[in-house]
Amino acid sequence: MMPGAVARRRLGYAAAIVVLLSAFIWMETLYAGALRRASFFNGWVLIAGVVFLALFNVRKKLPMIPLGSASAWTRLHACLGFFTVGVFFLHGGFGIPQGTLDLALWAVFLIVALSGIGGLYLSRAVPARLGEVQERILLERIPRFRAQLAREVAGIAERSIGEEVSLTIASFYSETLHDFMRGPRNLLAHLRGSRQPLMAICDSIKRIERYVDDAGRARLAEIRERVIAKNDLDCQYAHLLLLRLWLFVHIPATYSLIVLAAVHVMAAYAFSSGAP
Repeated sequence: MMPGAVARRRLGYAAAIVVLLSAFIWMETLYAGALRRASFFNGWVLIAGVVFLALFNVRKKLPMIPLGSASAWTRLHACLGFFTVGVFFLHGGFGIPQGTLDLALWAVFLIVALSGIGGLYLSRAVPARLGEVQERILLERIPRFRAQLAREVAGIAERSIGEEVSLTIASFYSETLHDFMRGPRNLLAHLRGSRQPLMAICDSIKRIERYVDDAGRARLAEIRERVIAKNDLDCQYAHLLLLRLWLFVHIPATYSLIVLAAVHVMAAYAFSSGAP
């Protein structure tokens, strides 16, 4: 999609959220005008919004049921999320609450909201970053492919011992490549989008080429190919792990929020007098 079209779509979503919040404020005014407690009205709207947002995780676990595309649910989830944030501040105000239950509810909601915004950014940034790698692999399968590449590079280094008196490639492997190949490396650099660690290794390989014969250069070409593949795996691992860690924050916080909201509702009705 063209950048202009993306900007127009995002502007349309923002306008829709503003319209929804305006309609909600109007309905809240009518509710209060009927001499009823607006806090109960916007509280129930807030709870309904949070519960519906939590259903997004259920939808992702049931892809076989025709409930709309995942991209449509993601857009709806984002728009409703921003609307719910607006309702939350209309319900509780912008100050920090004093009561223990209210403070816990406020803190957990902020964790859910901020992690949701972070997840929205990651859902856009991570696919763009992973589009640069050669082949997409599931997170759980990356260690197996990484170990395979490590064995192949170790084998190439061992075979070079009998072909070169100087043992240049074997020394380079033991000093640099062994540590690089045996596990995920440079995760922060990958998250920043930096290729400097990879370029440093490739530059070292290029310098070594001057000291080996044609057979040695062929071995180095094989090693470079596997180093690049390993770097791609590390890039995917860093971004997919970040997404996994984000879910470990956002989803438990969401369910904790629902539990706290239920307790809050019971407390509100227990200590209220008269009809809501």
